[in-house]
Amino acid sequence: MSDSNEITMVDKIDTTLSEMSANNEKINVSQVAKRLGISNSAIYKFYPEKISDIQTAQKRQKNKAESVTLGTENVKLNKEIESLKASTKEYQELAKDYKTQNESLWEHIQQVYNMYDEMLAERNGFAERLKHSH
Repeated sequence: MSDSNEITMVDKIDTTLSEMSANNEKINVSQVAKRLGISNSAIYKFYPEKISDIQTAQKRQKNKAESVTLGTENVKLNKEIESLKASTKEYQELAKDYKTQNESLWEHIQQVYNMYDEMLAERNGFAERLKHSH
């Protein structure tokens, strides 16, 4: 093959890699060869220097996909964290309300016991008076 054909095919391989990457198409030697209308072995035999470019593009594509997945996971986790923070705040408010209610109930219970003690003292006073009145 002449140098001009090799350069042309090398340029075609580079262009194909760029297009496939931009279109998020699966990148590997087989797919590049198919897109160019040549065999896999032609790339290996005549353009071995392009194998590493294809592999690099393939790795970039994989890393990009993983990055997108991780970004999506981060967004989900951040939403969950915000939801948990909101829930925690709600539960803290609820706990505060229950504490206030408990304090109020405890005051009422103490008032009832005080009333009971007063009634008991009154009853004992009546019982003493009744003893002495007969």
